[in-house]
Amino acid sequence: MEYQRSSSTIAKTLFLLASVMLVSITAALGQLKTVQGVVKDSKTKQPIGYATVAVVGAPAAPGNATSTEESGRFTLKFPKNYVKIRVSSIGYDYKDVFVTNDETQQIEVLMESQDNTLDEVVVRAKKRKYTNKDNPAVALIRKVIENKSKNRLTGQQFAQYDQYEKISLGLSNLSEKFVNKKIFKNYQFLFEVDDSAKTANKYLLPAFMEEKLSKVYFRKDPKKTKQYIIGEQRAQFDPKFIDNDGLSAYFNKLYETVDIYDNNITLVTNQFLSPIANSAPTFYKFFITDTIKTQQPWLVELSFFPRNKADMLFKGQLYITLDGNYAVQGANMTVADDINLNFVRDMNIELKFDQDESKRFYLSQSTLGIDFSLTDKGTGIRGNRTVNYKNYKTGVVQPDSIYSGPETVIAYNIADGKGTRKLFDTQRQIPLTKNELNIYHNIDTLQQIPSFKTFMDIAALVLSGYKQAGPVEIGPVNTFYSFNPVEGFRLRVGGRTTESFSKRFYAESYAAYGFKDEKWKYFLSGTYAFNNKSVYSFPQHYIRASFQRDTKIPGQALEFIQEDNFLLSFKRGDNENYIYNDVYRVDYRKEFENRLSIGLGFNATKQSPAGSLRYQIIDDNGQTKVFNEINSTELSVNIRYAPNEQFYQGKLYRTPIFNEYPIFNFNYTAGLKDVFKGEYSYHNLT
Repeated sequence: MEYQRSSSTIAKTLFLLASVMLVSITAALGQLKTVQGVVKDSKTKQPIGYATVAVVGAPAAPGNATSTEESGRFTLKFPKNYVKIRVSSIGYDYKDVFVTNDETQQIEVLMESQDNTLDEVVVRAKKRKYTNKDNPAVALIRKVIENKSKNRLTGQQFAQYDQYEKISLGLSNLSEKFVNKKIFKNYQFLFEVDDSAKTANKYLLPAFMEEKLSKVYFRKDPKKTKQYIIGEQRAQFDPKFIDNDGLSAYFNKLYETVDIYDNNITLVTNQFLSPIANSAPTFYKFFITDTIKTQQPWLVELSFFPRNKADMLFKGQLYITLDGNYAVQGANMTVADDINLNFVRDMNIELKFDQDESKRFYLSQSTLGIDFSLTDKGTGIRGNRTVNYKNYKTGVVQPDSIYSGPETVIAYNIADGKGTRKLFDTQRQIPLTKNELNIYHNIDTLQQIPSFKTFMDIAALVLSGYKQAGPVEIGPVNTFYSFNPVEGFRLRVGGRTTESFSKRFYAESYAAYGFKDEKWKYFLSGTYAFNNKSVYSFPQHYIRASFQRDTKIPGQALEFIQEDNFLLSFKRGDNENYIYNDVYRVDYRKEFENRLSIGLGFNATKQSPAGSLRYQIIDDNGQTKVFNEINSTELSVNIRYAPNEQFYQGKLYRTPIFNEYPIFNFNYTAGLKDVFKGEYSYHNLT
């Protein structure tokens, strides 16, 4: 199996799932209402920037307060049982405003300036240029940066905690007209009202749900993080059609865990500078917007904005402790509206920190929500990932055996589904909402509907090219018909066995006929799996023998498509330089759990010219000599190491999910002269 780049495979699969059976994500927003508005001076009608807007009566927490932008605008989401917000700003009398229980509402708040500061606030504040010098907000953020090493996890010698995470996705912003279409008559149980939508009568179509329970151990020297997964469950689809593990890896890559103490935070394959990065004061503007004295230790609300709105930066609020540790107690962040972020319509990050026994703050909950869409108002894909941390302990020395081996270990019986469900019922750190609980049942129900089974069968045929037929798969269908200048009209039919036929032995074959050259082409292979697993799944361990007789364009090496794909029949210009290949191959491959793989290969190839191609050389006497074939025999060795590699496994190719880890490849090929008619001796090392 070759490692191929085909991002479209995952994209098609993602949108396919989202379009027909995706299962919901955002019940966590519950009964919330959204208040949007603008704060202005009552006399000048000028907007008031960086004013504090807070929910009256709500507990002091990052989600219950915000600050206005430079334009005076703000957005606040909070539970419907609170009916009053308070707006305050330096130089103005605070103002309480009652709000309705409408899901979305717009308000305008006019602030009365205090007489003794009217001139100073209106004149000086608007003309003052932002500077880091003598700025108490910048001085505070520098204290946070100075104390990062002792406040973050990696600053501890030893740490351990229990971790629970859940991720869910669904199709968002669906109209009532779309939901009531006749085609969805038997699927109404899947749709849910979208309480978070900005307009009424919007629905969600759920897609994916995954939960994971782990015990995590960290050691600073030598540095190692070890995760023992003690339970994992997901609403998954028939593995005949979908690589559920690959889909999970892809979604988890899109919705990565956010560590605000890192200098760079990777989201949606882009790197953002953290607001507490070492260089943050150079790229962000910071403002002290509130002081919270209703809890211990006291907190300072520090609002931050990008200096350049087009940079990959965040905006939001940090809550900093005033106990001398200058730790982050909470954070609310989103991204600037002006950046182009891969069709991201909305993004929200919320971080919560709790104190441990040593009075240090550790991350207790991380929530990341991203809404993808091609347009601002169209249908999109919304995902939400929540990671909860519990039983945080530091200084507990564990034996070296705890940290040995790969970073992630499955520490439960995967086959014990009943035991896994019981584990989550008793140890799930965050209760699932009613809608989230329904996802598991809905996906199981969906796959029992005959029309859905038919749809998935057709979809798999379109996307992968194979049609399931009992213990065999027929395909790829996109090669059944093609044409080229040498063969003319070409017909092909082929297939391969599946695990239903045998988990040890796999056969694959095709036959093709060209009506212009009137020649048969064919391929036959047999593969034996040593580990009793599919040869198309990780980890591979097999030996394969094959023979192929077919045409080929010299020098053409296609990575993620068959050379006789129907679409490749349409090319500019004429190319009649072809060769007929006879290839005998024997291949051995073994993959290890640590992503090390070893491959050995032996092949004997005979190449004959076809079309207008001719083989000729000029001998020592200057005479042209024509010959009809080239024979080569090769022995090859491949060693590949890809630590922490992730990929989506399709029916033909593996599509890599790119991350920050390197991939090491060693390839050696030797040409063997006088072995099975080999005519050349050479060495190739890459």
